[in-house]
Amino acid sequence: MRNQLLSLQQQTYEDWILWVRDDGSVDDTISILREFAGYDSRIKIVEEDFGRHLGPGKNFLGLTKYSAAEYVIFCDQDDIWFEKKLEVLVDFAERNFVSHIPCLVYCDAYGYSDAEGIITIDSVSRNHAKNLREFLFFNAGYQGSSMLFNHRQCKMSAEYRGDYFYMHDDVVSLLAHCFGHVYFLPKKLMLYRQHASKFTGNIDTSIYSYLRRAFDSKLYVLSAIHYKEKESFFKAYKDDLDTEAQQLFTAYLEFPKKGLCDRLYIIIHYKFSLGGNTLKLLVKTLLRRPISDDYGINSNL
Repeated sequence: MRNQLLSLQQQTYEDWILWVRDDGSVDDTISILREFAGYDSRIKIVEEDFGRHLGPGKNFLGLTKYSAAEYVIFCDQDDIWFEKKLEVLVDFAERNFVSHIPCLVYCDAYGYSDAEGIITIDSVSRNHAKNLREFLFFNAGYQGSSMLFNHRQCKMSAEYRGDYFYMHDDVVSLLAHCFGHVYFLPKKLMLYRQHASKFTGNIDTSIYSYLRRAFDSKLYVLSAIHYKEKESFFKAYKDDLDTEAQQLFTAYLEFPKKGLCDRLYIIIHYKFSLGGNTLKLLVKTLLRRPISDDYGINSNL
């Protein structure tokens, strides 16, 4: 927490406000927060639901209602920002965003080993979707603190109508792909810290790891928890979606209920892919179960 707050205070873009809420930590997080808030008026501690163990998804998404800023970004205590991160993202937004349309940009990051103190991965953002058909089969959204989004996107997120969601970045990513614009900025603007206790898990992008997971019969194409999340999203926003998006969601939701031949047909007919890679999705479909049995999380290959 201390290192993350220091990296925020060292940003070259200084016109920011941090809305922060402790979610029931048992370490020295609270004392650190109050120490920094005591001398930096930009740091605002939210007392509502303080320490209630909401979970990262509900805690982060719940904080969006407090922001009235033109641009919003999630701040994960596990990550360390480079000093120009905000400046670069805000500059991109100023040049590309449309204020009345939900807009989101996400950047790249280095993977950083917390235990070894070294950079272990030269690029964390490996999967990029240009549209909904390239995004739906992702078992995740874009990494939370890599994103910057506009006020329109923030307002939609704060008023999210789905009766279930898993993670805040899933919701924001899905809303942007359905109703707005998503951009990728191929610049590494932070260290994505990896350690054993990190909630979203570590990232292993080696060829050996990819092949091992590809042929692991215990793995699946869709994680049930993200399938349920998108099912809830479609139920809440179906009438707001255009015809094409409705058809894509319907086909996606039918996917795990079908036999192998029909699942392959769905991918080909609706031109689904994993970030533009149709072959990767077809191979996963051939080698894996369509959906997980429980609510575990599968890596986004």
